[in-house]
Amino acid sequence: MLEKLRPSELAVGRKTTLDIYTRGGRLLLSKGAVIGNQEQIELLLARGLVKRDPSDRVDYSSEFKPFRYSANVNPFLEVLELEDQLSRTFRHLKSGAPGAPEAFQRDIRMICSQIIGLAERAPEALLGTVHWPRAEEGSYSIYHPIQCAILIAVVAQKLKMHGEQLFCTLAAALTANIGMLTVQDKLNRQKSPLTDEQREQIRNHPERSVELLEAIGVKDPMWIRAVLHHHERLDGSGYPKGLKGDEIANEARLLALADIYIALIGKREYRQALPVKVALRQIFSERGTLVGPALTKLFLNQIGVYPPGTAVKLKNGDTAVVTERSESIHHPICAGIRAISGQVYMHPPPRDTKLEEFNIVEVLSSDLLKPLQPFLFWGVHVRKAVEL
Repeated sequence: MLEKLRPSELAVGRKTTLDIYTRGGRLLLSKGAVIGNQEQIELLLARGLVKRDPSDRVDYSSEFKPFRYSANVNPFLEVLELEDQLSRTFRHLKSGAPGAPEAFQRDIRMICSQIIGLAERAPEALLGTVHWPRAEEGSYSIYHPIQCAILIAVVAQKLKMHGEQLFCTLAAALTANIGMLTVQDKLNRQKSPLTDEQREQIRNHPERSVELLEAIGVKDPMWIRAVLHHHERLDGSGYPKGLKGDEIANEARLLALADIYIALIGKREYRQALPVKVALRQIFSERGTLVGPALTKLFLNQIGVYPPGTAVKLKNGDTAVVTERSESIHHPICAGIRAISGQVYMHPPPRDTKLEEFNIVEVLSSDLLKPLQPFLFWGVHVRKAVEL
């Protein structure tokens, strides 16, 4: 039976994965042909039909469901576990053990399911995990994709993104750099300028990542296309293909925003982490060349000027931490850490910063949060907080 083509199955510069026919059964384009331009895609979507092998289908309705967490979940511990899971998943794949490719896809789906479950159950604390200072440096190649996926999961709620599209975007976030895992941590620690070889590795990694994913049996074109396009830019200045405008997958645009933001607010050997306001300002200033104004504005509004996990000074003298976004990106809800007298609050009081006495007057260094237990500020029950 012939079925309509999906937009996610076609991408400029990529080979078709199926023979494409007219309604009358005449072959329009053979499997393996390279898509030349966006006009060709539009023609194929209007006229093209394909015959899909049932064995090639991925039933997301049964395989991708948000993991159900309790109301008292501690996202800070859960995210550490997710990082361990992703690290084990990459190591298992690299080992070449029998069944590793199948296990890889299953494990990626499970991690995606858990991230969505956390985003549904505790989105504010989950955003807090991205901005709270890390107790240990960790592996950049592991925590970077997890943090990107977290941002996507939270923003996706506003976009009404769900099902296959959401899974593929999260899976792409987790695997976009799989083609350069061996060098990514080294590059993050490197102080010297990039070599020509390293520049080439960076430029080629989207295609290399796609090659590896396809080699282990990843068939979903939406997942593949998001990985391939995540460094393309609206004005054609990106790589590897220099695509422009509508040639770039929407899933890849959201991934690009998350990727850029996490990179900017993260510390590197050669520079300090950028303050959130500076990172947001930089992304906003390039909204017309990166992914487009509308998506950029929505993304930045969902993060907020003071995202959860930000240490601040309030007008009344309190030192506090942002715990919850509000309708106003400039007036989040905070929890008090220390009073102007120096007294530490045993039970962190809520502070609504739209009230004048609790207005935010300064963003403080996140270092002051390092000795603190983050779960206390989001009301997580202590017993659950210490369970692993």
